[in-house]
Amino acid sequence: MMQAVESERGVLTSLARLGKNLAASLIGIAVTLLLLEGGLRLVNFSNDARVLVYPRIGNEINGFRNPDFSRDIPRGQFRILALGASAFVTREFQPRFQDLLDEAPIFTSSGFHARVISSGVPAHMTFDSLWKYEYWYRGYDLDLVIFYHGINDARANSYPDDLFQEDYTQLLYYRQYAPLFAWAAAHPRVSESFVVMLVRKLITWWRLRSDPLFAKGPYNDPRNDPWLVEGANVKTAMVFRRNLEAVLDIAKERGQRVLLLTYAYYLPDDYTNERFLEKKTDYSFMPESVATEVWGIKENVVAAIVAHNEVVREVASRHPEALFFDMERFMPKDRRHFIDICHWTDLGRKVFARGVLKALDEQGADLLERARARD
Repeated sequence: MMQAVESERGVLTSLARLGKNLAASLIGIAVTLLLLEGGLRLVNFSNDARVLVYPRIGNEINGFRNPDFSRDIPRGQFRILALGASAFVTREFQPRFQDLLDEAPIFTSSGFHARVISSGVPAHMTFDSLWKYEYWYRGYDLDLVIFYHGINDARANSYPDDLFQEDYTQLLYYRQYAPLFAWAAAHPRVSESFVVMLVRKLITWWRLRSDPLFAKGPYNDPRNDPWLVEGANVKTAMVFRRNLEAVLDIAKERGQRVLLLTYAYYLPDDYTNERFLEKKTDYSFMPESVATEVWGIKENVVAAIVAHNEVVREVASRHPEALFFDMERFMPKDRRHFIDICHWTDLGRKVFARGVLKALDEQGADLLERARARD
């Protein structure tokens, strides 16, 4: 009898000890998750867990490595965010563009110093600029946002109609991000947690590592890409419009002005890939010159740029709150201004700067008044 009682006590003691250990483990896990949640918020300087979906990588041109890049605009500074891709990086665009603006009467007479923050990264598309603006620069004061896109989205056209996706997830690069944004939109409350979004991101990453579908890289290979001909059907215009409209919606919510620019390009009449590689066509060739075939068949690339420019013009006509300048019609098309279909010479950059200043002179006088009021 005593042995049975002792045995029962032993079982109860073991169960109690197991319960305590389990409770301690659960408390430990909860504390760890809370610390991880708080740590991720502090590291990302945000309460929006979706910043984990599209990580912010700081460099010298996007502001995030500079100690003077605060959320508030310093006194005497006119802050411009340039949303675009390689055109805002090639040939030291950011510092030289900033100097060109500073030399203009609109700034020298006002006493303001232009501060240009460029989000440009080669190959990035309108989705990238939308995500950067929405998540990277949330909470940052901006006097002007410049939207300049047109060619990179053209690459997404080089897929058959049945494989083209409106979130560009036919490209492996966007399969890392778009499904996570869609999941967060479908689960707004749960996705507020950094820990939950981190787990979802790791699951997506693991699936991508084992998914060979749509493994085509971000650039087309004109030597071995049977789908290049599919680019004749421009499917990206509707996506381009939606992303541009989303940028304008965010700007309106934040009380920031946007300058919409059409996309300047130049394709010489005698252009062929062979003549380009032999440096015989009408460009001022530089080491960073890029063959048009990177984006697709030349006629298809031009058709996509034309379609995207028409979207910019049409959207600008419906959004009087946005500034607009037709850069494509303003920029001369010759070798003195272009090193390839879309990247500029130093002279080309000066003309681009003149176009931006012309838009500010004609439509943006109130921007400096608002900056003065802020100071």
